[in-house]
Amino acid sequence: MPENKQQTKKRDGFFKTVLKSIKDFDKYEQFGLEGMGRTCLYLLQMVAIITIIVVAVLIYQFSTTMQSAVIYFNDNVQEMSYTDGILTVNSNQKLEVDTNSTIAQKIIVDTSDLTDEQIEQYRTDLNDLNSGIILLKDKILIKNEMLTAITETTYTDILSQYNITNLDKQSVLDYIYANQSQVYISVAIVEFIYMFAIYLTSILMDTLVLALLGLIVSRIAGMKIKFSACFSMGVHALTLPIILNILYIILNAFTGYTIKYFQIMYTAISYIYMVAAILIIKSDYIKRQMELDKLKSEQEKVRAELDRQKEEDKKEEEKRKEEKKEQKEKESGENAGKQKDSDTGEKPEGSNV
Repeated sequence: MPENKQQTKKRDGFFKTVLKSIKDFDKYEQFGLEGMGRTCLYLLQMVAIITIIVVAVLIYQFSTTMQSAVIYFNDNVQEMSYTDGILTVNSNQKLEVDTNSTIAQKIIVDTSDLTDEQIEQYRTDLNDLNSGIILLKDKILIKNEMLTAITETTYTDILSQYNITNLDKQSVLDYIYANQSQVYISVAIVEFIYMFAIYLTSILMDTLVLALLGLIVSRIAGMKIKFSACFSMGVHALTLPIILNILYIILNAFTGYTIKYFQIMYTAISYIYMVAAILIIKSDYIKRQMELDKLKSEQEKVRAELDRQKEEDKKEEEKRKEEKKEQKEKESGENAGKQKDSDTGEKPEGSNV
């Protein structure tokens, strides 16, 4: 038992477990036998790693977008003022920028007096985008990939938190340069919490599907594997797809390269791992069963040989006892004869007179 605990402790290394999950199908039986606590810890570690990488990529994109926006703002905004909740930019001339960024796909500035129909049209246009920002004279409309609905906030609500009542172009630039790192940190924290929840939910759903698949395949293969064991194997079966997903995110962020059927490949790899692991477990089980049957056969032969040897020893013992008994009887008869001859020789002569 202590030796097994030592082996289990050696498997606790995260990166060793990652390597085993990718290249050692024969280790999936051990993964199935490990506790749910260790499996969940491994799952959380994987989710945390992919979340950190995704957030790093998003912050990089956000910083690039922000720098471009600052440059555009400095070059194209000649005058800007904010008083009593009303924003005015370039004498209310409309500005529109296509950033092609995941943070804000499009930015529109229109501080003119708009009708309700025009504002509603802006809402419709924003709904058609994955992300975007529209600055109106008294409020800002924001939509991003994290939010399904458009967020509407007045400038008064935003700036009152910082006790700002008046605003101009230079003060905006000064605030951005002075608080750039704080903005990045705030965005990183919010993105990490959101993305961690998203990836955890997604991977849990994929794992449950894999566990169900493992349960079905194991029954077809004539094995009774518990759902908890299938769940543990499903988590490890997702290791390679998750790593490939991380690499794809990095590649897409820096090159824009896309793989059309990546999600299908992601799912197919995990299914292949799960099915292959169960079939290998079945094969190992058959081999062990054959070895066990062979061992039982050898044990039966040894037992039969021992029984035969015992029987022979018993017969030999009985034979020795019989010979010993006959020897004793023979010796007893000889002693009786000698005693009789001795008694006869000791009688005095003329005893009959």
